[in-house]
Amino acid sequence: MKPIIVASLPIKKVEDLYSIEKFLDSDLIELRLDYLKNPGIIRDYYDYLNRYKNKLIITLRDKNEGGKYEINDELKVKLIKEFYDRGFLYDIEVLFVKKYAIPYENKIVSVHYFSSLPTKKELIDIINEYKEKAYTVKIALAGIKGYKELLSSLLEYPNVTLIPMSNNPAERIAFGMLGSKLFYSYASEPLAPGQLYYKRAMEIFNYINEIITSSFSIRTL
Repeated sequence: MKPIIVASLPIKKVEDLYSIEKFLDSDLIELRLDYLKNPGIIRDYYDYLNRYKNKLIITLRDKNEGGKYEINDELKVKLIKEFYDRGFLYDIEVLFVKKYAIPYENKIVSVHYFSSLPTKKELIDIINEYKEKAYTVKIALAGIKGYKELLSSLLEYPNVTLIPMSNNPAERIAFGMLGSKLFYSYASEPLAPGQLYYKRAMEIFNYINEIITSSFSIRTL
């Protein structure tokens, strides 16, 4: 299966928003607004972002969730409410959803583990709670012993995005091939270990898809 290719773009200054147009050949573009010291300034650019609404994922990640800067919870809740009202696809952490009753229908619900691994039951409970209504349930695990086996055990569940946070991009590719819904790559610079440049990711998956298609065609002749 070919995953949806996401090109992650850090917005370090508001002018970076205008570089969206460079990456429209990706399936989706993730705007990492947590790279802005004052993410509230995004409000002045809603009309511009509306032009590309169907291409965008808006991510406002706290520092303890892997984000760049600390974000005031009150501001974050207000901004997410505005994103929701305007119909943007956004990525929100499970704990924040629960804490502030954030709407998650057709949104990306995420959970990241940077220093330890959860139990399989904990992850299955999260998947089962959100898989029906969320756009996808995203689970990212640090490269700690047992992480590949744990992520692999979740491939049987529908509507999941599984991310191994290791330095080996082949692991990300493998999960993309095996059914992970989204494949995160980078637009201008890597934002996480093992990320590929989005054009390279598209080339790889297109090539793999061509091989599989050709092989199937030969067998049916």
